[in-house]
Amino acid sequence: MIPPRVYVQQTMRGAMASYDLICEDCGNSFEVFRQGFLKDEDRVCPECGSAEVRQKFSSFLSNLGSASTSSGCAAPSGGSPFG
Repeated sequence: MIPPRVYVQQTMRGAMASYDLICEDCGNSFEVFRQGFLKDEDRVCPECGSAEVRQKFSSFLSNLGSASTSSGCAAPSGGSPFG
């Protein structure tokens, strides 16, 4: 299972998470900022008022470049970054 895309933003009150949601009824995509976990009252579409809302899941690794034919991780070229 791919974890949800959650961004954390530092505010004067503390860290705020950003949740990407989509309404199942009207298809509206929207974002909710919340300290802590997403609550049921956050899962309401601002366009149509529906509670049939789900969290969008995305992969941040999907666009890292072309597929490699080798298995495992390759060492960086150009020597060690630690001197």
